Amino acid sequence: MKLTKHTDYALRILMYAALQPEGRLLSIQEVTDTYDISRNHVMKIVQKLGHEGYLTTIRGKGGGFTLGKPPEAINLGELVRCMETTMKVVECEQPMCRISPGCELKGVLAEAVAAFMEVLNRYSLADLIGNRKELIRLLAIA
Repeated sequence: MKLTKHTDYALRILMYAALQPEGRLLSIQEVTDTYDISRNHVMKIVQKLGHEGYLTTIRGKGGGFTLGKPPEAINLGELVRCMETTMKVVECEQPMCRISPGCELKGVLAEAVAAFMEVLNRYSLADLIGNRKELIRLLAIA
């Protein structure tokens, strides 16, 4: 299974936010510059993460965003389910596959996705930033 860029960027943004000193507000531009990703993408992702409570966002001059929950409280499986529009690996209905009524592939792939999600459910954002010092160095966080 391949995650969308939207989910990939959401994970990176949350990791970056989790590595910041507590209370430090981040800007869209800072994240855009750090990861060299589209400002438009970052804005949409930050908005969704804020709406879902993963980030706390403050609008206007002097605004920005910060982590909305402790890293330990952000489950990776829940985050992926929130960010992904579908967990289907293959599309059997559009166009309708001729073998769909007798096909075993759908069941096998559904089992694979369930196993993928089971692994993600065992981890939190805190697990992704366990090597905090190295990540701070790599991201040039002051």
